Amino acid sequence: MKINTDTFNSMPAELQALFSKSPNPGSDEVLAGFPTGAKPKPERRGKKGGSGFGLFNDEKTAETLGVWPADEGGSAARFFYCAKASKKDRDEGVELFTERAKKGAMTNSNWSGTERFDGSPLPLARNHHPTVKPTDLMRYLCRLVTQPGGIVLDPFMGSGSTGKAAVLEGFQFIGIERDAEYLEIAKARIAAS
Repeated sequence: MKINTDTFNSMPAELQALFSKSPNPGSDEVLAGFPTGAKPKPERRGKKGGSGFGLFNDEKTAETLGVWPADEGGSAARFFYCAKASKKDRDEGVELFTERAKKGAMTNSNWSGTERFDGSPLPLARNHHPTVKPTDLMRYLCRLVTQPGGIVLDPFMGSGSTGKAAVLEGFQFIGIERDAEYLEIAKARIAAS
């Protein structure tokens, strides 16, 4: 699927800006980079009638609905890609926090907490959560799925990207996070919104 001019013009400005920086999911450039894999053959599992098609027990139904096992066939070109959150976006609200090594980074077996497998130093950040989302993207997604004046629930809040976006869009927000360090980062980022 290629995005036409009318569709692009109907998008919010924030999404247009993100989309303009990324190749179109249906563009020739992206399709060339992600060739389509072969369709899977039906695979019987279990004693009788089980298949790899989830609720659909035959190849024809699965093909008609476009439902194939996730790890088989298809092309990654069907996904929308956008840039990761900028350092400014990641660190808004946590400017006074101490910089530390980002969690989730690949490290060697005798990890000192400061270096990668190759011995190079880990990057330091005030918001050290490994998967911070861009605020503009999360604002768009909040508007997409939440009624005006509604409540956004994020049961895995991390560093608060969704909460920050929800507050900026005027929604109420409920966030749940089990890691105390990330909870403090999330509270600071949302309060600064």
